[in-house]
Amino acid sequence: FKLNEKQRTAVLERGRDVVVTAGAGSGKTSTLVALTASLLAEGVTPRQAAAITFTKKAAREMRSRVRGKLIELQEAASTEEERQIWTDLSARMDSARIGTIHSLCSEILRAHPAEAGIDPRFEMLDESLAAALRIQAVEDTLQLLVQEERFLPLLENISTSSLSVLLKDLLNRRLEADEFFQVQVDNCQRLARE
Repeated sequence: FKLNEKQRTAVLERGRDVVVTAGAGSGKTSTLVALTASLLAEGVTPRQAAAITFTKKAAREMRSRVRGKLIELQEAASTEEERQIWTDLSARMDSARIGTIHSLCSEILRAHPAEAGIDPRFEMLDESLAAALRIQAVEDTLQLLVQEERFLPLLENISTSSLSVLLKDLLNRRLEADEFFQVQVDNCQRLARE
């Protein structure tokens, strides 16, 4: 596999998850291909392996390179039994979990919809549609705020453009924001201190 020392360490690591991060062209895919092939050589089935990439293109590239390496190993096999093992593994590579984090999460959620509390027929939004829906949610929220009298003091002190930026930021960081909104604040005591 022509790996450097750090790559070899990642490939031979067992008993825990391995994350490979590095710059473009540094050999991440080669390392993951070698890791996958070595796991398969040890008896791990393609279905038991998981390799997560950021893009669909990278996932296709990785699957193709793993399959190519298995074919190389098949051709280099010294016995018919060994050749058959690599042939069988290569034929089963479509069952390997090689994909994006979104595809892995989607697979898990579809397999366990009741536990996740979701409809198993859910659809994933593409990034551009999700961004458009976030913008629409902010605009709809601003329209509701303007219509309710109780929010007038807020709108008198914060411009709608600033409020729009704040709402977009809260929406983009909604998990963190939710934690902050769960904190109970004694407003009377806080106001008295201020």
